[in-house]
Amino acid sequence: MNEGVTIAFLVIALIFGGIGLVLFKEARTHRFWRQLVAQNDMEAIQGILDQEIEHWRTQRPPKDVSAAVWAGVQGLDLVSASASHVRVSTSADPEFGTVEGKREQVASSLDTAYATALRLVEMIFYDIPNFRPRDVRVDVYTTFRNADGVAEALPILCVEADRASAMSLDWNLPPAVLAREFETTANRAPTGEPRPIELPEDRFANMVTEMADSQSEEQRID
Repeated sequence: MNEGVTIAFLVIALIFGGIGLVLFKEARTHRFWRQLVAQNDMEAIQGILDQEIEHWRTQRPPKDVSAAVWAGVQGLDLVSASASHVRVSTSADPEFGTVEGKREQVASSLDTAYATALRLVEMIFYDIPNFRPRDVRVDVYTTFRNADGVAEALPILCVEADRASAMSLDWNLPPAVLAREFETTANRAPTGEPRPIELPEDRFANMVTEMADSQSEEQRID
């Protein structure tokens, strides 16, 4: 009887020891990546973002997200990044649905743009492991036709969000309402359709270039 109890305790101890070892290794891995991000290791930051973006591209849309919005999430492009900021771009199209048996537009491309941009802001702030940027910028484009009938992609929305403001928000509010809490650039026509905008200057561009040059210089010295 005593021998059986001893064996049982040994098995339990081994199980808990194995779980503890796994948790210790995972915690150490997370700490390692966070240290690289804190040091502005651009290769590590790029790797973390690329992995998560690829995960989003293969992930099924959440039940509360429309197909049009999720297409914008999955179609995002990473423009620039550092330990403190991320800038991405994507596109948005009008959303159509059946209303009283007829196929009608239920959301303009600007409505979709707002929903897509705010979804991306929330995901980048909170869903990326080992990476907590201070600022997120999302540029959204849609298709217009020029005087010659040629289609071209032009920007219709720019949302520049900061973590401090994001932490106090109720993310269940409508996207256009949430966008007012950040620096947002958009131009809606009286019809509700978007007009092209001029994108604000990227205040992080010089910083990213300087960091990349600094890291290249350090590699040459090493």
